[in-house]
Amino acid sequence: MKILHTYCLNHNLGDYALGIGVKNILRRFLPVELIAETNLQGQVFNEYYIENVVNLKYDLLVIGGGGIIHGAHWPNGWFWLIEKELISKIKIPFIVYGVGYNYFEGEDGIPARGISHLKETLLRASYFSVRNDESLERFSEIFGESVFEVPDPGFHVNLNRQFLCSEKEKFVLVQLANDKPEFRFNNDGSSNKFVADMRSVVADLAKRYKVILAPHVFEDIELCESVSIDIDNTEVWDFSKYAFDRVSDCLGYYELAEFVLAMRGHGQIIPIAFNTPVIALENHPKHRGLMRKLGIDDYCVSVDNPNVLDLTLSKVKLLEMTRDSYVRKLKGINSQLEGATKDAFVTVRKSLNLSSELF
Repeated sequence: MKILHTYCLNHNLGDYALGIGVKNILRRFLPVELIAETNLQGQVFNEYYIENVVNLKYDLLVIGGGGIIHGAHWPNGWFWLIEKELISKIKIPFIVYGVGYNYFEGEDGIPARGISHLKETLLRASYFSVRNDESLERFSEIFGESVFEVPDPGFHVNLNRQFLCSEKEKFVLVQLANDKPEFRFNNDGSSNKFVADMRSVVADLAKRYKVILAPHVFEDIELCESVSIDIDNTEVWDFSKYAFDRVSDCLGYYELAEFVLAMRGHGQIIPIAFNTPVIALENHPKHRGLMRKLGIDDYCVSVDNPNVLDLTLSKVKLLEMTRDSYVRKLKGINSQLEGATKDAFVTVRKSLNLSSELF
């Protein structure tokens, strides 16, 4: 089976990492001959491309994962660049896998043209699923119908893969987000307070661990530097080393960290995949939604909480006291996620008229 995988290939280390997870599970559960990829946020699926590339060269189109149900300003109200009337021109099967309803609280949400386009996509897709961060609940509320829910593909970034990490000291990873600050923080004042509070958190952590700050997009670098500047035993990893063709070179840090403070969805997902404990610095419904789905929402702190400093320090203390049991719980969670993904591909294979003999 020749597969074309389209997902977000523009700005974010986490998106590139989930692409590894998608390809891992495709190779695990489908008879893959090759997997090619294209940028969902750049490739226009016009009639020529559909007829002369998609239909002619491939047997299956895979869309996702990632938070691609987002972007009211995009031509179709979400990231897929195809006119609604052309979706029916795709003659090979296509699946939408593990995508997220990614609008922030405070955004207007998906526009009417996006709802119409997604309904046509649902009608034409062989299989359509959302990721397990309560996107299902948000999606169903908007569309009035349910779809499949699957583990985010990023949970399988380590499937039959090994990643390296050269760090020798005991360290924690702090992953902060600074794109779309107008939605991540209430106002400029709360952003400034967050920086001051995180400096206190990092200074406390740096007494016991090396602290490595992990920007996922270019805009994160400034925030990471502001939080770590003049604090001993800290560093900001070299974003340019990993962005984006060498994203796999940074994943071992998530595996070997003592724990992670994460302000992005994939800052949570990637370490969990390695059984590395996480504290979620939530600034989007998906952050607590994911932790709640996994039963670990005791380790969440809202960045807008006026007591974010004290709460974060208390969550760090809780994690340090319960780290061994947290790791055991994550091992059980990952076993369940593996089973859920396998079950999902039983359905995917049926939708593609394949037998289940690979299982």
